[in-house]
Amino acid sequence: MYLNADNLPDGTLLQGFDICIVGAGAAGLPMANRLIGSGKRVLLIVSGTVNDRHLPTEQRQSIYRGTVGDFLKRVDPIFLDRSRQNMYGGTTNHFGFWSRPLDDADLRARPGYRDASWPLTSADLAPYYLAAHEYARFGPFNYEDIPFWERALYARCFPTQPGDALHGMIMHGQYDAEIRQLQIQLAPALEAAENITVLFNAHLLRIETTPDRAHVTRLHCATMQDGRAGQHFQVQAEKVVLAMGGIETVRALQLSDNLGNNRRDHLGRGFMVHPLVTRAARVRFARPVDLGVVNFFRDQQVCLEGPQVEGGAYTPISAPLVNPENKDELFVFNAWGVLTPTDATMEAERIGNLRLILVFNETYDEAIVNINWEQVPNEDSRITLNPDVRDPIFGQPVVHLDWRLLDVDKYTMRRGLELCEAYLRARGATEFTYITDVSGGANNWSVEPHEGALTTGDHHIGALRMAVSPDDGIVNADARVHTVDNLYIAGCSIFPTSGFANPTLTIIALALRLADHLKG
Repeated sequence: MYLNADNLPDGTLLQGFDICIVGAGAAGLPMANRLIGSGKRVLLIVSGTVNDRHLPTEQRQSIYRGTVGDFLKRVDPIFLDRSRQNMYGGTTNHFGFWSRPLDDADLRARPGYRDASWPLTSADLAPYYLAAHEYARFGPFNYEDIPFWERALYARCFPTQPGDALHGMIMHGQYDAEIRQLQIQLAPALEAAENITVLFNAHLLRIETTPDRAHVTRLHCATMQDGRAGQHFQVQAEKVVLAMGGIETVRALQLSDNLGNNRRDHLGRGFMVHPLVTRAARVRFARPVDLGVVNFFRDQQVCLEGPQVEGGAYTPISAPLVNPENKDELFVFNAWGVLTPTDATMEAERIGNLRLILVFNETYDEAIVNINWEQVPNEDSRITLNPDVRDPIFGQPVVHLDWRLLDVDKYTMRRGLELCEAYLRARGATEFTYITDVSGGANNWSVEPHEGALTTGDHHIGALRMAVSPDDGIVNADARVHTVDNLYIAGCSIFPTSGFANPTLTIIALALRLADHLKG
């Protein structure tokens, strides 16, 4: 059911909940949906309102504005405000649900490149990836079945050659707002659920614990009214899940006297994004590239008919007209191909995983190369509080984000483009011109307004990393904070590594896994 915190008397204590989820975005909403009918009494705390769509209010968004370090100030000074949204549905309001699962190589340590790894395997994630896939109506979970997607896209990847360092992979996107905006998709089920209470205009201010800081006892919250703090209230629950995004969740723990930090001071450290250069290079071919190859790299809408029998095949639909009555039975989304390094290439080159998108011109004889890659965890890339600047609503210290790269990150980008050049020259390219600056190390980049500027992917990864030992991370393999017996984290802040893939599919998979764990 839906409730509004504006209707709570000041000083109210909400209690009797088995689970309290703080945050209603890509992690919190699927978790709550998974817990419908579980027998658990669940409270979902939402900072926004029931009518939130697309953009947050100026007042709510003001809480998300903070300060940034020197490097981020050069690259994207408004990153904290631009890349996240303080509203119902969170950043699902402004994304395209670009998706693919993490690769095996992303989960394991890769000596010579990074030591970090996941305490989970692909087999652990597989059933939850399947369930997460349904939230975007992506149809078959067959990203590696290139022949299927070549048929669906009327395309073919470049022909393989012996010793190829790169190969084709498939990505998906969902642009239908009623699907990708999870608060729209899941609203009917959540509002009707007898065991779920969705509480709007509720803002977490502080987490209270027992004196030994090993157990959460209460959440201190408040409403927002006319640009200032409104009623204050408290929440008690047996278990608490913070699902407020990869930056604000860290802030909530730091505002609670660094709750959950370990003896090696990992709280807020190792913050990663996916570095991105949308116009990294320009490639020219001696003659127009085959249309089938161009189609492989083109972002296209596909329409699939589901299996007619259990376990049957999905069938691409090419008819321009579809009976509206059959719409709910079809799977309509976008798909396209990219180039990525093989596992052997990453091992031999000691580089991160990366994604190369080719954007062809109208005559198919020229393309722009877009590169997005895996950042190495870096202890000096971190989230802290800035005590000298307060948010204008509740008067609490704002976030300070000091995002930093290492020389190996620059090397991954540079080597990735070199491998791309060799791959394309072997397929008819005659010119490969670098637009972005590939020289130097971690601090040497093209920045705005340069055409080849480094930009930041909007994925806030790693500052609350998952690890087997409390000495190596903040949460364990079940996403529970190592030092607090009833506090859990949902979202990509717990990713130990990032891969190149957009994280939403993995965020939802981990959230569903956590929901099942909390069912008991």
